Amino acid sequence: MSTRRIVFVLLIAVGIAGAVFYFVKSGFPFSKRNALELVSSEAVLVFETTEPVMAWNQLVTQPFWSRISELPSLYHAQNQVMALDSLLGKGGRLERALKGNQFVLSLHPVGREEFDFLYTIAFKDLSNLEILKDLENNLPPLSRINTRSYSNIEIKEFQSLDLERNLSYALIGNVFVASYSSFLVEDAIRYAQNSNLLNFKSNNKQLFDALPSAKGLGVIRISGQAIAKIISGISRNTDFKMIDSFSRKGVSANLELKFLDNRVVMEGQAYFQDGKGFDFEASSTGNPKTFQNLISNRTAVYHQYHLKDIEQLSKIEDKGFKGTSTLKGDIEKSLLNQGFLKGLTGEVAFILFELIANEPQDKILLIQSDQIQEKIQLLRAFNASLDRSGLEDSPLDYYQQQEIFMVGAEEFPAHLFGGKFQGFPDTYITSVNDVLVFANSSKAMKLFIDDVHNDYTWGKSLNQKRLIENISPENGFFFMIDIQRFWTAVIENSSPSWKSFFQKYAPQLKSFELLNLSVKEMGKKNAVVMELGYSMNPIKSVQDVLLTENRAVSFSNRLIYGPVIVQNFIDRSQEFVVQDEAHNLYLLTSEGEQVFGYNLDGPIVSGIHQVDFYKNGKLQLLFATEKQVYIIDRLGNLVSGFPVRIEGQTITHLNLVDYNNSRDYRYFIATAEGNLFLLDKNGKALEGWNPKTISGPVSSAPAHHRIAGVGDRMVALSSRGQLYFFNRRGEPELGSPIRLGEGLASDYILLERGSAQESRLVTITTEGEVVQVNLKGELTYRNQLLRPDRESKFYLIKDQKDDRYVFVVHEYNKVTVMDREYKTVFTIDVFSDNLEFQFFSFGSDKNIFVVVDKSQEFIYLYNLEGTLLNTLPIVGDHKVEIKYSGGQNDYTIYTISGNKFSEYKLPI
Repeated sequence: MSTRRIVFVLLIAVGIAGAVFYFVKSGFPFSKRNALELVSSEAVLVFETTEPVMAWNQLVTQPFWSRISELPSLYHAQNQVMALDSLLGKGGRLERALKGNQFVLSLHPVGREEFDFLYTIAFKDLSNLEILKDLENNLPPLSRINTRSYSNIEIKEFQSLDLERNLSYALIGNVFVASYSSFLVEDAIRYAQNSNLLNFKSNNKQLFDALPSAKGLGVIRISGQAIAKIISGISRNTDFKMIDSFSRKGVSANLELKFLDNRVVMEGQAYFQDGKGFDFEASSTGNPKTFQNLISNRTAVYHQYHLKDIEQLSKIEDKGFKGTSTLKGDIEKSLLNQGFLKGLTGEVAFILFELIANEPQDKILLIQSDQIQEKIQLLRAFNASLDRSGLEDSPLDYYQQQEIFMVGAEEFPAHLFGGKFQGFPDTYITSVNDVLVFANSSKAMKLFIDDVHNDYTWGKSLNQKRLIENISPENGFFFMIDIQRFWTAVIENSSPSWKSFFQKYAPQLKSFELLNLSVKEMGKKNAVVMELGYSMNPIKSVQDVLLTENRAVSFSNRLIYGPVIVQNFIDRSQEFVVQDEAHNLYLLTSEGEQVFGYNLDGPIVSGIHQVDFYKNGKLQLLFATEKQVYIIDRLGNLVSGFPVRIEGQTITHLNLVDYNNSRDYRYFIATAEGNLFLLDKNGKALEGWNPKTISGPVSSAPAHHRIAGVGDRMVALSSRGQLYFFNRRGEPELGSPIRLGEGLASDYILLERGSAQESRLVTITTEGEVVQVNLKGELTYRNQLLRPDRESKFYLIKDQKDDRYVFVVHEYNKVTVMDREYKTVFTIDVFSDNLEFQFFSFGSDKNIFVVVDKSQEFIYLYNLEGTLLNTLPIVGDHKVEIKYSGGQNDYTIYTISGNKFSEYKLPI
């Protein structure tokens, strides 16, 4: 071959190679790309479908769409799709152009707290792109298209006065890409031109090996790492241990989208990066409803494992959990090697209570065992073996007859179970029947015990039973978020920009009520079902509610005390104590029948306490008049040695003390003369307390507090502004007395946090200054509330469980209720200077604030939105008792008025 011919051939070859390079570089127009190859590996969520119009049409015809379409992004999307369809002449042209083509909607982080979508469509037939030319040739008024080049690819920007941002789009071979964030389009071009970049498809190979293409309405492809990115972008809290733990497991899933009655369903399979996965084989003998009567109605997040063997749980390890090697060694030696896991079933539940603003998250861990006492003894022995140098004593505590002890080791459950169940600075332990109960604070444990004792649980509540029905015996794992109860946590943990968004659109977003996730093992695969339940019930507006008198009992004389609810020790039914102006005390059954009447020497000045004086399970009534202390049994007989008189003193308060739940009672008494007495079980004044003189009468009942991990504190608040801490022998402690202010006329609340340093006593002075003191006697906080005038009165009002509280500012013609952050909850106009207040809380969404107008003898009930619940006030001038029934979903209000004891029903 001649040199000339050789040069010519080489030129042709170089030309062909150059052309190939150019077309590859610019996106060869006839190459068939997968749209997912242009999606960055940074995408946090991908929705893939070949039926985009059908999926959209089904979405916008769902009942919930009318509400969530009020969100700005969805509102604009709906308008743009309608405009697009209109420009194409309707008639289904848009659907024909897109049908059968791969449509990908991906969500990407575009800033520290911001996300945006990339729209990617891979066309099989480029003739379908004619609709793009038609759109460009029929621009709406006041709009235009600018063009620019990026890596030899033309990017067009659609500008319109109707859009807040420009829409950037480009054609890369057969793939159309578009986004309101132009750099996402540029990213797609980079991924198209550089096969070495790790795209979403190559980064999640296991998802595409299992399901190469979408089916049905479409498939959501997501990973635990992606969920963590979304939450970290929304949250102001960078230390989400549970989310970090989830992301480290390398879990991902393909979830097919479906719309069913009142719920959005996503079902498919979960996969693991290492290919090993977790063993979620469900128990064939256990009962997934084991915990139904132990799950408090205040539960916001619920996890349940229903496994064949507890060892499966131990293998689901969070390798990112950094425990303490010494504690791991102690647990290995004193628990695991002693067979602690043996005898534990595969039934485990982890509960997060609804969050109260500015309070730590309350958490409960439930573990079923068929050797419950043996496990308790092992835990006690382990607790005793811990090195407590530098730590406070850890005495036993008793609450509602439940013994509680504390393991003072940080993250004890996580160390015990391979990094799961984090969030336990200390662990408080008790047992209920065959279930071990771990709580992350003394307060959380007491709330749990109260709720179980009062049947305030899923299994006993009409509304909550539906949650139990979601738990299938086939599922090895079940997870639930009650969005209504979780909402406070969303607001509290969101960054400022997201917080304002969630607050503004709370009514729309809270249409979604429940998020359920279940995992079922199918051979070597894990089937996953995620359901988002919603309700289209209108937002309740309580108007014209007339309380109906359900029961009434009349007496010969006017009633002056009560009603106080006590418990019948025989059948646990509730009974009532009232007193009339002739000083007759009456005990009534739940049906209103009189059990006995007893004439006292004067009005009752204390609460009513129940004691088991003879330690035989039979309960008596303990209370005080101004002159004497009484104990009366259920037959109306005085206990031998009572009443007990304190000569020369006028009793104002009485409280019951039982240090070790031994029923060796003490009676803590305060008098008008400013003296404190502590009497033994038989009414004899104890040494050191005979009496203990303080600066003046107390502002609220003196009390004994025992907190596991802290110990005993005897507390009294003087109306002259001093706080007193004593030990059990009456000796002042911790710099007592502590000066709080000029005067005190309000109650206090003790916020238990597991240590003397962190626990807080909170009250408010007569001058309106909020003060907090820890149990080391250190004044830790002061805040002066706005004082409208010199006559304003200030109160701290706590709920019936001593759990939640509000502040009240009472002016002559106005009452303002504030939360613990001093934000106004509501304000009401009341023209009276003689008011009493009560607060009842049965969960974040069930609260009643009571105003008793003693001058006009009216009782008003409000919710925490300031809505009056009873159109006509209840007649009465005494405090009320309120009970909530989960089974009937109503409140029962008990009152006295004139000579009548009444019961009212208030439906919810």
